[in-house]
Amino acid sequence: MNFVVFAQRSNALPLERIQPALNVLQQENALLQVRIDWTEQNGLRFEPAPTHPIALHRHQTSQDNWQAIIEAELSQPFAVGSAPLIRCHAITLQDGQSTSSVLALTFHHAIADGRSGVALLRRLLALIAQPKALSKHADPATLPPMSALMPAPYRWADQPQAAKALRSTLIGDYKRFGALSPLPWLANQASDRSPRFIQVALPAAVGQALRSRTRQAGTTVHGLICAAQLLAQRTLQADEERSTFFLSCPVDLRPHLESTPSTEPTAMLISLISNTFQLDASTTLWPLAHAIVEQTRLQMARGEGHLLYWLYGLTGAPVPPTQLEAFRQKALASLPNTMVSNIGAVPSVAEDPDVQAISFALCPMPYQTLFTAASSYADQLILNVGFDAQRVSPAHASVLTQQMQDILCAASSNVV
Repeated sequence: MNFVVFAQRSNALPLERIQPALNVLQQENALLQVRIDWTEQNGLRFEPAPTHPIALHRHQTSQDNWQAIIEAELSQPFAVGSAPLIRCHAITLQDGQSTSSVLALTFHHAIADGRSGVALLRRLLALIAQPKALSKHADPATLPPMSALMPAPYRWADQPQAAKALRSTLIGDYKRFGALSPLPWLANQASDRSPRFIQVALPAAVGQALRSRTRQAGTTVHGLICAAQLLAQRTLQADEERSTFFLSCPVDLRPHLESTPSTEPTAMLISLISNTFQLDASTTLWPLAHAIVEQTRLQMARGEGHLLYWLYGLTGAPVPPTQLEAFRQKALASLPNTMVSNIGAVPSVAEDPDVQAISFALCPMPYQTLFTAASSYADQLILNVGFDAQRVSPAHASVLTQQMQDILCAASSNVV
């Protein structure tokens, strides 16, 4: 999978500074100097490829068309054996006398996650804004593999019986409300991909109010977004008395690993937490948000975030090419779900006051209805609601996104 992080700016980019800044960024991060190699002898692993610079692509378009460039990146894979596993896009937006810009980084998900990707983008923006810093750079850095950072209680490969027991608990939770509701509006057998996303930027006043009200209610903004997405999906379930949905959320494993790694240097240190939730006509936002957060915390405490890799046979041992087909089948057999990925508050880029927003986007997997990528910047709550137009119609995606926006705006003004 690819994902894209991007900064929306109120002014033009100094294009001549971007490539030198990319060179420094690459020198500072070892995973920006690798390719992926896969052999029977060595398994799947990174190999050094330090002589390939990060590609910079320049675009000029209008304010209404820049999202198409990001959407195209979401379905443009990195060629097998290519390096580096990152691309940069500088987009100049020209409308009459007004000039603004978008700076985007596309990552192969193996080298970064949302939080480390945003950290790299913020560093890039700072380097562009301060050209004097370009001559100073650190030696390339990398982190130990995630499998080496798993705490002893969650090293499931070392305790297979306990892992099997937790797997049974997990599956029992998945089945707690019976069968999932059919989603006739999700064409999960479509063969092509057409990534799209709808951006919702809720003003700072709304973002601040939501944070305040979630604290009062003993829940989180993330839980609120998840609940709003499930409630929106419920509106498409015609004549269904109760709807049972599967919700998945990426979780940052850094706080749950030994030594709590930083977001720099870049790495992918996330997992997935999933579970079922049942909604009916009496379901309301705040109790649902609370239930989602409590369930997620319970699952993380049990070690289910760490268990995911054991479930897929990824334990730190070499992964030969023969495992690909089994992995592919297991991944595509995932239950139909909707996903919310929230990286939280992104610190402002002090060196570049023209930055108005930083956010990210992904395309859902074939079994997913939406992939909502959430972030906050300068108190704005930004939702990039991703969908695959081959599987969910733009009309349905628009309805779902509007419902989510309406629910969150109403929550910002309601007393908990």
